[in-house]
Amino acid sequence: MKKIIFLFGLALTIVSCAQPKNDTTTTVSNQDEKTMAVAKLMKGYVDNNFDGGILSDDCIVRFNNIELKKADFMGLAQFHHSMFDNIKFPDGWIETISYNGENWKEGNGDTWTNQWTEWTATSKISKETHTNRSHFNYKWENGKIVEVNALFSDLWYDKEVKLFMEKQN
Repeated sequence: MKKIIFLFGLALTIVSCAQPKNDTTTTVSNQDEKTMAVAKLMKGYVDNNFDGGILSDDCIVRFNNIELKKADFMGLAQFHHSMFDNIKFPDGWIETISYNGENWKEGNGDTWTNQWTEWTATSKISKETHTNRSHFNYKWENGKIVEVNALFSDLWYDKEVKLFMEKQN
């Protein structure tokens, strides 16, 4: 009888410690279609063949809080290739996260692809080579990127743009 009571008590303890089932989950992937699309987008930038087909027409792009339209963003590849040689923008780490769960209020149901990488280029004017750590976020809606946020130090880049613009005048 003591064994039965002990086993019954043990079973109750195990059941009471079990985690409740939650049907809503956040998923993370680095091999999904969206992750691969971002890698392809950035390879097009490096190859000076930037294809913005995955960007919505009204996509909002922010580079360190400077807001650009899709056309401005698409023009960056050609502009950068006129200023820099040896542009490298490796995939780094790219992952896509779909946020779902009862503890997500704002952003519940959103899907973002995040990229951590290092951009490297050599200035055609100063001949300096610089590597810049970068973090990009791409928000998805209906199979298109609707928002891009990029964070990086722009001190060297701004200096090079100023030199480039002075040379154009």
